[in-house]
Amino acid sequence: MTHSPPAIINYRSTPRRKTEIIGTTNEHVVGKFHSVYQPKDEEEEVEIELRDKSDKCVHPILEELIKTEEAYVNNLFTGIENYGNIFQRKDLPLGLRGKKYDLFGNIEQIAEFHRDEFLPMLQRNRRDLKRLFDEFLQFLDQNCFYGYVIFTMNKQKSLKLCDLYKNYFTSIRLERDDKLGINSFLVQPIQRMARYPLLLTQFINTFFKNRDIVMKPLIESCCRLEKRLRSLLTTTNESEIINDIVDCHEFNVYYQGKFRKVNEFQVLDHKLKRSYRAKVFIFDKCIIYTEIKGKNLIFHGRYPCEHIGISAKTKSFTLYYERRKQQECEFSADPVQISAWLDLIRDMINNFANEERQKLQERYSRENDHLHRKAPSFSLYRDSNRFSSDSGIGNIWIMPKADEETISNRTTWYAAS
Repeated sequence: MTHSPPAIINYRSTPRRKTEIIGTTNEHVVGKFHSVYQPKDEEEEVEIELRDKSDKCVHPILEELIKTEEAYVNNLFTGIENYGNIFQRKDLPLGLRGKKYDLFGNIEQIAEFHRDEFLPMLQRNRRDLKRLFDEFLQFLDQNCFYGYVIFTMNKQKSLKLCDLYKNYFTSIRLERDDKLGINSFLVQPIQRMARYPLLLTQFINTFFKNRDIVMKPLIESCCRLEKRLRSLLTTTNESEIINDIVDCHEFNVYYQGKFRKVNEFQVLDHKLKRSYRAKVFIFDKCIIYTEIKGKNLIFHGRYPCEHIGISAKTKSFTLYYERRKQQECEFSADPVQISAWLDLIRDMINNFANEERQKLQERYSRENDHLHRKAPSFSLYRDSNRFSSDSGIGNIWIMPKADEETISNRTTWYAAS
């Protein structure tokens, strides 16, 4: 005897309505949803169309950027192949032995960065300019282009060696059938760095000529990148002045962290009891002040970031080592320059404080002493070596901006809570 399956009971009070075909009774519902979602599709289509048009209007500039980058990378590695192995040659002049870095600087690192990271980024984003500009800016934020500042610092030493051993490098050029020579090879990073802002200016000019089809975020990204590159180019050019510093025997000026800025001040030096024109340099770790004497810069002193003290006025600021009247100098300039330097000094001190806090946190973390550890003390550590930039924690301070002349009679540093 067979049993039929139990009947499925429909608990709905009314039968389920059959699916209706678009265009019949539910047309008004479909139309409502169509009106909500359709504009978004249209906006995306318009955005894609505008992006394609904006890419097309700057296509020649983009192609120039990528093709010249490819040629730049190729020329760097050709130069490295031609001249990079001369220090293994038996006929190397005695005066060149042990001076590989003086001759080449960090050109190999620059070449590897452009070949392995920067050029692939350009090629990868040739159809997405916004991403290209943003990733270019990320490289700047990560200090990937700071290598050009280091290279420029070394340029004078390199050129002197090339001139001193001109005949030897000429023989290498003829042997390697190099049409340009070592001088042309070593100047290429300087020329390339100056080329990037010019290409970005062409992008910007073309964008504004076609601003009816270029999206605003694209223009903004390009302008931000161009501004940052010009700032870096200024820093790169200024870094060459470091080579003019003489009579600096206490420390190596090239190992003071990243170079930030150099400007001219009128300095009232309380130790020397006289005033003089000065070039003042700020690095990540310190401030160096020098007296201008003809083409040379006579070193007079240095303020490590962990021992610096400062008071500020509108048209000047005073620096001293740990306390007043110790290596005290007053630096005078126009208010705009003073304000910019107060910002630089504030950043230097705050960055140092953050690094020290991080070191303390890592140390306590390694010790696993979370329950009974003492709060970190930022008291001043006295250091017998006045030219040390990494001894002790030092005075961790935060400096407010100098807004008025009335603050001149008090110290403008106060301890961070």
